[in-house]
Amino acid sequence: MKKLNLLLLLIVGCVSVTFAQFPGGGGGGGGMRMGGGGFPGMNPMQQQQIPQEEIPRGSAKISGKLIDSTTNKAVEFASVAVYDKNNKVVDGAMTDMNGAFTVKNLAKGTYKVVGSFIGYKNAVLAKVEIKANKEEVNVGNMLMATDTKVLAEVTVTGQAALIEDKVDRLVYNADKDITSKGGTAEDVLRKVPMLTVDMDGNVQMRGSGNIKVLINNKPSSILATNVADAIKQIPADMIKQVEVITSPSAKYDAEGTAGIINIITKKNNLQGLTGFVNAGAGWRGANAFGNVNLRKKKVGVALNFGGNSSYNTPSDGSTVRNSSVRGIETNFKQSDENNVKRLFANSQLTIDYDINPKNSMSLSARFGLGNFNTSGLQTSLLKNISGTILQQFTQDSKNIRGNQSIDVDFNYTRTFKEQGHELAFLAQHGRNDRVTDFTNSRSGLPFSKSNNDGVNGETTFQLDYTYPFKKNIFEIGAKYIIRDVTSNFDFFNYDTQSGQYIIQPSRTNNFSYNQDVAAAYSTLTISLPKKWGIKAGVRYEGTEITAKFQTSDKPITIPAYNNVIPSLSISKDFPKNHKVRGSYTQRIQRPSLEFLNPFVNYQDPLNISYGNPLLKPELSHSFELNYSTFFKANSINVSVFRRFTDNNITSVRSVNEQGITTSTFDNIGKTNFYGGSIFVNLQPTKSLRLGGGTNITNNLLSGTIVIPVLQADNTYKNSVVAIQNEGWNANVNFNASYTFTKGWGAQAFGFMGSRQIQLQGYQGAFRFYNLGVKKDFKNKKGSFNIGLDNPFTKALKITSESSDPTYKTTNVRNIYNRGIRFSINYMFGKMDFNGGSMFRSKKKVSNDDAKAGEGDGGAATQQPTTGGGRPR
Repeated sequence: MKKLNLLLLLIVGCVSVTFAQFPGGGGGGGGMRMGGGGFPGMNPMQQQQIPQEEIPRGSAKISGKLIDSTTNKAVEFASVAVYDKNNKVVDGAMTDMNGAFTVKNLAKGTYKVVGSFIGYKNAVLAKVEIKANKEEVNVGNMLMATDTKVLAEVTVTGQAALIEDKVDRLVYNADKDITSKGGTAEDVLRKVPMLTVDMDGNVQMRGSGNIKVLINNKPSSILATNVADAIKQIPADMIKQVEVITSPSAKYDAEGTAGIINIITKKNNLQGLTGFVNAGAGWRGANAFGNVNLRKKKVGVALNFGGNSSYNTPSDGSTVRNSSVRGIETNFKQSDENNVKRLFANSQLTIDYDINPKNSMSLSARFGLGNFNTSGLQTSLLKNISGTILQQFTQDSKNIRGNQSIDVDFNYTRTFKEQGHELAFLAQHGRNDRVTDFTNSRSGLPFSKSNNDGVNGETTFQLDYTYPFKKNIFEIGAKYIIRDVTSNFDFFNYDTQSGQYIIQPSRTNNFSYNQDVAAAYSTLTISLPKKWGIKAGVRYEGTEITAKFQTSDKPITIPAYNNVIPSLSISKDFPKNHKVRGSYTQRIQRPSLEFLNPFVNYQDPLNISYGNPLLKPELSHSFELNYSTFFKANSINVSVFRRFTDNNITSVRSVNEQGITTSTFDNIGKTNFYGGSIFVNLQPTKSLRLGGGTNITNNLLSGTIVIPVLQADNTYKNSVVAIQNEGWNANVNFNASYTFTKGWGAQAFGFMGSRQIQLQGYQGAFRFYNLGVKKDFKNKKGSFNIGLDNPFTKALKITSESSDPTYKTTNVRNIYNRGIRFSINYMFGKMDFNGGSMFRSKKKVSNDDAKAGEGDGGAATQQPTTGGGRPR
């Protein structure tokens, strides 16, 4: 711990030295570093990708103020662009809280200055002349007249594409997705390119489940243990965008070997009192969500609230297993029927305050509740080779899981004279309390029960410093994460004579797990001649862990480890909007409590499962080459990649001579992934948009398992055996939308995924499709939506297989998820465009470092979970 504390003091000292040593007057005002409004007449995608000729630079400046022509007040955080005589953008800046702006690094010549902001007509000075190279020209007050047409309609006329390819990430604009209205985040993520979400809700990126999921660029305790459960709790109508980052820079936590998913929720930052409400119901679920915002000058208050429920989600399946262990052969057959009901509620209050033009702060608190209620009927038969019945029973299982989570965030941002020059301090505390109760009965009588109570606590402190100079950016920062996790579990058998449950001490224990992570990073972004760009970085992460069982006086020995994580990205812009980018990054994946939790799930006595507290982190190396282009409203993205992973955390299954299957996790595997992807977005007409893509990967997985092997003396000895599995995974998706007249719109989406290769077998292929129709109200303040899920498919059948030299298991599942849903949303309030401070960026804590768990899938035999740590 002393070593980690010393590291933090060192990094804080480095930032202090940076303030003292960097020369003033850096390259502020760079157009590519603009926030807020952007250049007039250009959408954010165009700002990032339009190629420009090499523009002469100098040391002259143009300064001035943007003033509301009606109120005579300053227009804050508006965009100012400077154009040369060829009407090409030279540079730009954003106004401060006094409406003032300065555009630097200009050469001698004649320019046009344009100021723009939502709700106003552009303010234009057609001819501003700089006569000397070091001259500063003050243009005075530029008056901005209110655009009454915009104020009356309060709509954005430009329509963003459903999928956008940004410089370092792919963006899925979920608010443009009609087919997900009334659904959950699970429905949204299924449609995001490069992501695969199976029917249990388990999320993969390019064939790997080792990802980090953030909400608004920060972790959330709702994601602390089980991502599959968490995404069922977030209403789809709450989501604005989903960002997919396949090659994160050193600024991001090193966790997530495949990449990072960032879910951006909807916000309303307009001045005055505004808000919206959304409600929906359907055959399999219902939801409601609302947002109320009050912003007055320097202070803003926002309240989000909502919930969702699911019902009518049945599934059934069958399992057949043949095994031969130590010369004893058994045959096992099982059938099950399950149904899951879910109910969730979330609320968040955010207060932000702009202290003065250079200092701002915000405080937010989120509270959530969740409940999973799974019931199932299960019939099991176990026989030996001669047909003698060893076990036969039918049991009724009930699994009730509840969680209660809270997050509190604080951030403070200090900006400086140069555009993009800032220092940010962030702090977060999150807690997730989780309860899991299993109850089994046979022949109408109680049989057994188990309880597992878990608490996950996480506290984070973060410091980030950004310094732009000329056309380059230097970043440095530090982070400290404290995680405290507990898992208390017990097991009871029912005693028919006394009529009471009797605790089983051998299956009862308390487990505590503490993890401290200290991190520091530095990145440098360099703009080179001829449109070359380089972003290089390095990150250090040191991890210390202690773990202990209550029944043991000695703690579990888990060595501390240190990782130095490099990252490199090189890009080249070509004429006519073509761009090529190559990247390398190293990533680690720490196991969360979902994998560490030693609680043994005995709900199905013939199929037991538990976690492994001795798991080590995974380490991977990722290489990627990407090409993208856009023309008019169309875009194409092609990428090839390769990833190597050591210490792969793998699910391991084994069967003993009694015919009982045991499932756990271990660092037994290595993976070698390579593949490619292509995504196309087209707009053949003004009303029609088409999109689609495919991911293809080849997966080579290798590892070792321990099984009994027959020796020369006819005895069996446990031996280490190497196993390997290789195969191709592929998926394809397609979307189409059409905008009709009078506010009508329609959309369709389809997905097909091949089987997923695993070390001991494969998970079966699946597919789904959606149809949606939308009707906007005449006043443009709301809409009505209808969505259809798999309308022509009664059930989805998924066949999976697992095997090793001692057994072979085949599992068939039928999931019934055909449905229809209706939703309605409405916006309300009075909006004011008098230059409110609505676009000041707010930094967020992002603990994106832990391998989180997978979903319940509605199966009554699923491994229970507690609120687990998300090591980052």
